[in-house]
Amino acid sequence: MDVKRGISGYVIVSILLHLIIGIILFVGLDFSKPKRPESKGEIVNAVMLDENFLNEQAKQIQQQKSQPKPQKVEKEKDNEDTDIAKRELAMQQERLRIAEVKRKEAEAATRKAEAEKQKKVAEQKQAEEKAKKAEQARKLEEQKAKKAEAERKAAEAESKALALKKKEQEKKEAEEQAKAAAAKAKQAEADKKAKQEAEQKAKVEAEKKVKAEAEKRAKAEAEKKAKEEAAKKAKADAERKAKAEAEKQAKIAAERKRKAAEEAKLQKEMEAMMQQQMAAEANARSQAASAAAKGEVDKYAALIKATVERYMILDPTMRGKTCTIGVRLASSGFVISVDNGQGDPAVCRSGKAAVLKANQLPVPKDPAAFEMLKEFNLKLEPSI
Repeated sequence: MDVKRGISGYVIVSILLHLIIGIILFVGLDFSKPKRPESKGEIVNAVMLDENFLNEQAKQIQQQKSQPKPQKVEKEKDNEDTDIAKRELAMQQERLRIAEVKRKEAEAATRKAEAEKQKKVAEQKQAEEKAKKAEQARKLEEQKAKKAEAERKAAEAESKALALKKKEQEKKEAEEQAKAAAAKAKQAEADKKAKQEAEQKAKVEAEKKVKAEAEKRAKAEAEKKAKEEAAKKAKADAERKAKAEAEKQAKIAAERKRKAAEEAKLQKEMEAMMQQQMAAEANARSQAASAAAKGEVDKYAALIKATVERYMILDPTMRGKTCTIGVRLASSGFVISVDNGQGDPAVCRSGKAAVLKANQLPVPKDPAAFEMLKEFNLKLEPSI
């Protein structure tokens, strides 16, 4: 019995040992996948206990305990084994703690190395950017210098071209001024000669003009005298002809006035006769149209009444009662409005409902007949 208790004690201790080791290993595991550092870090040698090995050790202990021993020795052995197991557990825990510390130190070293590397890369990149900017600034200054030199050369060339052009322009202006002076002198000589010729010509023309004026005045006097004689003769002839024409026109006007009076009188008589004839014809047409329209009105009034009575809902109490309803229609026959009517209330209500239900009533196509029916009073007398 004591042997079995000793064996069970070892089994329990072994199971507890395995559980504690498993929990420590599980808690200490890092499930994340960190990036592999480029720099070399410190490698930690960790020792992992094989579960089969521990089971084998437990079996050996059990086999040893299964051999019969004295009770006192067996108890001492159990205590000794328990102490050994405790010490082994403590040592294993210490090894695991040391391994975890080393692992964390290795991770910290790796992170530090990675940070140093990142810093160096950033510094190198910054230096390259600085060198690149310096090179760009140098090229820009070089371009500016080239541009300034090109502009200077262009300005110098332009200045030379302007100076040459100005010199040529001054030479050309001098030549033109000389030509203008020569032309002016030549023109002055020509003007002087022309002036002399003009003065001579004017003198001859003046003499001719004086002679011509004298001849003209003499001719004018003669013509004036002849015209006066002709005018006197023409005036006498004109007065005689005017008198004869006046007498002739007076006779013509009197004749026209007489004929106009006769024509006006005849026209007035004819217009009076035509007015009488047109009035008689219009009266005849009006009477015929009124008769025709009245016939149409009577016809469609009967049709309207029949249509409304067809839609009326009758009641025995309406016998012998009447109602007059005012109705307004459109040219197409659609009902524009209907009043409440005057007469028996029940007949009026039924009649109004029938008119609205019919909605469109028959109307004549003749405008004159419709004019008489577009607003009318409909008298309803239910026949029950």
